[in-house]
Amino acid sequence: MPSTAEERQLLEELRDLLAATVEDLSVEEIDPDSSLQDDLGVDSLARLELVAAIEDRWQIEVPPEQADRLTTVRQIAAHLAETVAAPAGGTA
Repeated sequence: MPSTAEERQLLEELRDLLAATVEDLSVEEIDPDSSLQDDLGVDSLARLELVAAIEDRWQIEVPPEQADRLTTVRQIAAHLAETVAAPAGGTA
């Protein structure tokens, strides 16, 4: 599946947010396929701060069980693309 301009924009915003939220992490170190824990050294406290920052930035709620399944930058961006694009109130 090719990356759209919207997906690239989400990834860039997410990289900026990660660098601003996680201590000693620069945007240049963050690859879309980076593992939060293994590659970027995001510990449990930094993960909570990151989830809170994501929720604040995109005005969404990320349930803890969902946050636990999002282990790479690309997975978070894909989740945001689905969640942010979903209509408010949902129509399932």
